[in-house]
Amino acid sequence: MTLRGAVRGMKEVLGVEELWRIYPMGDSQVKALRGVSLSIFEGEMVAITGPSGSGKTTLLNCISTLDSYDRGSVRFEGVDISTIGEAERTRLRGHKMGFIFQQYHLLPVLTAIENVELPLLLMGVPHKEARQSALDTLKLMGLKSRANHRPSELSGGQQQRVAIARAIVHEPRVLFADEPTGNLDSVTSGSILAALEELNRAKGLTIILVTHDEGVSSRCGRILSLADGCLVGQEEE
Repeated sequence: MTLRGAVRGMKEVLGVEELWRIYPMGDSQVKALRGVSLSIFEGEMVAITGPSGSGKTTLLNCISTLDSYDRGSVRFEGVDISTIGEAERTRLRGHKMGFIFQQYHLLPVLTAIENVELPLLLMGVPHKEARQSALDTLKLMGLKSRANHRPSELSGGQQQRVAIARAIVHEPRVLFADEPTGNLDSVTSGSILAALEELNRAKGLTIILVTHDEGVSSRCGRILSLADGCLVGQEEE
C-alpha cells in the first residue's frame, strides 16, 4: 500500500501482483512487463509514465482486461480477474470501466449525443433515459450546445470531450486513459486535463492515465514510472 492509501485508509480498486507479459518475437521473447506490483486506490488520479517501449500501454491494457498476461494477478475490487470468464470480463469493462484513447474512436455518422448514449443503449437502458443521461454528461463536459453535431463538425478538443463523456456516461468506477492529450495542442490539452481533474475531484472518479508528457503527469496525485517493463519509481505529488 502506498503512503497515501495507508494514511487515508482508502479502498483498493486495483491490485497488481508480480505481473508479467511476454510476447514471442521469432526465436526470442519480448518481456513487456517484468514482475510489476502496485495498488490503485479509490479516488486517485494516477499517471503511468516512462519512455517509449517501457510497457506503459501494455500495463494499462492488462489491468483493464483488454489484454491477457502470462504470470501474476490483477484484482479489480478484490476479485482476481483471471478467475472470471470472458463474458464476465466484458460485462466488467462495460459497466465499471471507462476508456479514452489518443484517437477519439467516435462513430462519424452519429452526432455527439448519439455517440455518448450508445454505451447505455448497448447496456439495455431505455432510449429516453439514455438520451437524457448523454445530454447531462455532454453538459458536464461543456458541450451541450454541440450535442447534435457530428465529429467532423467538432474541433479535436471537442471530440476528445465527447469521447470522455462517452467513457463516463455509465458512471464507471475507473477511467483508463491512454495518452488522452497526445493529439492536442498545449492549450487544448490543458482544458482536457482540467476536465479530468474536475471529474476526479467532484465525482471521486478513479483515473489511471498513460502519458509521456511531464506536464500531464505532474497534475496527477501519484506518478508510477516504468522502464524496460519494470516499475522503477513511485512519486506522490
